Amino acid sequence: MPTKKKTTNPSVRSAKEKAKQSLSVNTIVARGVGTLLVLGILFVLSRPGVLDWVLERSPMRSVNTHGGITNGEADLAEIFTPQVMYWRDEIERWAKERSLNPNLIATIIQIESCGDPYVSSNAGAQGLFQVMPFHFANGENQLNPEINALRGLNHLKDCLNWTNYDVGVSFACYNGGPSVIGQPQSQWYEESRYYFRWGTGIYNDATNGAEESSTLREWLAAGGNILCGRASETQTLLRPQ
Repeated sequence: MPTKKKTTNPSVRSAKEKAKQSLSVNTIVARGVGTLLVLGILFVLSRPGVLDWVLERSPMRSVNTHGGITNGEADLAEIFTPQVMYWRDEIERWAKERSLNPNLIATIIQIESCGDPYVSSNAGAQGLFQVMPFHFANGENQLNPEINALRGLNHLKDCLNWTNYDVGVSFACYNGGPSVIGQPQSQWYEESRYYFRWGTGIYNDATNGAEESSTLREWLAAGGNILCGRASETQTLLRPQ
């Protein structure tokens, strides 16, 4: 038997067509409203100062400022040894010039040289920031504090970028090189593990407003006192009292 074709009631067909038309109109209206909304948001954000205001209050802002690491205007804590605070003016200037928290810079100086601009390590690291020779351009005075700071802080900023501004791993990177990134701490050099602990402890104490740092005391007891004693002698020659 031939199959009978289904017939649709005209009234039902009319209702379906109206529904489709209504849906089509609603879709067009929704898209139009969405476009206008996006354009409106872009217009508002383009007004002077509005985008900065939004970023200051958004969760992304806290990520971008990395917990104050990039705040070059932050106050330098008083917990560092006198030999490091000898460089206070320079530290605060370097911090502003490079958008780095001055306490981060002071922590590096504390651990690396305790403020002695002429110290050299057995591995060949030089000066205030104990920068390896391969970081310098040919002919640069590696012991010049300004040049030493430039090369040392460039290396620090590289480490911060490579680690997505993880302070502890950045300290380890500064000490042991980028190969530590992505490795478990158990595979780091012992010196880098100590650097991680001392660096994060001193920096956290400094940025949290502590009156003194137990980690800094630990570092001094572990041999930092000798380094600071040499720094005092050097600084006396630089600026006789």
